[in-house]
Amino acid sequence: MVHRIPRVAASPEFAEIAIVLAVLKSTNEVIGSAGFHDLPDAHGMIEIGFGIVDVMQNQGFGKELLLGMWKMISERSDVQTLRYTVSPDNEPSLHIIRKLGFVLVGEQMDEEDGLELIYELSVKEYLAKF
Repeated sequence: MVHRIPRVAASPEFAEIAIVLAVLKSTNEVIGSAGFHDLPDAHGMIEIGFGIVDVMQNQGFGKELLLGMWKMISERSDVQTLRYTVSPDNEPSLHIIRKLGFVLVGEQMDEEDGLELIYELSVKEYLAKF
């Protein structure tokens, strides 16, 4: 959240995609969140981050949250590529992203999170699959 506040101040339209809370309907409890790191870049790439609270993991909520976010952002004409970065040790996230058909395109060293694998899928491919 600390990184998104300055971005919203600089670009108020970013607030619409910066963070979305996942709420369990039956209890109205917040069980996770997702948001895009920034507005799409000059090539139309947009990167997402998300998390589900530990006790609610492995129940399909993460996949549902990602699919909803990507569906929403895919409606924008300035978005061409969906990106997801993940630690090579994060097996639950790797399982989700591979199952959804994202392709490993490289890796990067993140200042906060260390080594991350970079997965991408074009909006066109995403919309054809889902």
